[in-house]
Amino acid sequence: MNRLLLALSLFAIGLQVASPAMAAEKLFAKATETDDQLRKLFDDAGDSCLHSRSHDVRVVVACVSMRIYGAALNERGWCYGHRNEANAEMDWHRCDADSERFSLDKLVDVRR
Repeated sequence: MNRLLLALSLFAIGLQVASPAMAAEKLFAKATETDDQLRKLFDDAGDSCLHSRSHDVRVVVACVSMRIYGAALNERGWCYGHRNEANAEMDWHRCDADSERFSLDKLVDVRR
């Protein structure tokens, strides 16, 4: 599992670092999912990720998926929660200066 996580992390970092021009471009510009579909995928992945204390591969993949879906939604101007907001209060909204944003540079926090 550690090799998979390392490979995924290196791949994502490589995408952002290898070419400065490519890093400035949207990673999901050609995605065909609607915003509602991406939010549903995020929620479904969250059900598997956030409700489990296991470090099984499927749980780790769900957690990585949440970040990827979140990053795709961020590219479309959607953010989940605001800084200093309690988790229970967080919801999807149009991004503003105080919004939380997803990052692909740290795909998995296995220490949860």
